[in-house]
Amino acid sequence: MIYRLLMALLTVLVMFLPLQPLRAQTNSSTRQNSAMQANMPAELSSALKSLARAGGFSAVFRQALHFSDGSVQRYRGEVDVLTPGRFRWYYIKPFEQLFVSDGFTIWHYEPDLMQVMVLKEMRDVDPAVMKLLDGSIRMKDVHLLEADAVQHRYYVRIGAGTRVWIGLHNGRLDYIESFDVLGNRNRLTLEKMKMSAPDAGRFAFVVPEGVDVVPLR
Repeated sequence: MIYRLLMALLTVLVMFLPLQPLRAQTNSSTRQNSAMQANMPAELSSALKSLARAGGFSAVFRQALHFSDGSVQRYRGEVDVLTPGRFRWYYIKPFEQLFVSDGFTIWHYEPDLMQVMVLKEMRDVDPAVMKLLDGSIRMKDVHLLEADAVQHRYYVRIGAGTRVWIGLHNGRLDYIESFDVLGNRNRLTLEKMKMSAPDAGRFAFVVPEGVDVVPLR
């Protein structure tokens, strides 16, 4: 469960657009996108542009999974992101897990199991949010669907279909929240954000001595 939920935040977005849209559909879509962008709140636009300018960030995170049966799972850790496609997610509680990508290979290290999995691609996940986090999402691909300016909370569509709530605090990204078809809620809250590109060396991974490696899959 934790693997699949984390992967939903880490996959690099590839957007597919219609190759031969009808002229009337294209004009309608263009007008709709222009209207959406015109209505983009200033604080949301500023926060997204700040992510893009920084080229990366570091933060402490809290993740809460609220299930439809009323149960909750909570996690804490640290995250570093560097454009393009490099990330380091370190889960500290309730148990240690480390996901590291140098932009090509993804390493999943579980110290308790003395095991490293090497991943080449992500499967069965919603791929959009990492593109938002690493600041490389294009503003024209973020479409405002609903706004709660009082709570600094905005419901957006990213690209062709991913829909998430974005919460802001003091002009910066505070949390990203999503819901699945079963009504489960996944909120990732970012704290103590440092809006500067982390050192590239943080995204290299050396397999610890004595640890088993599961080959690429």
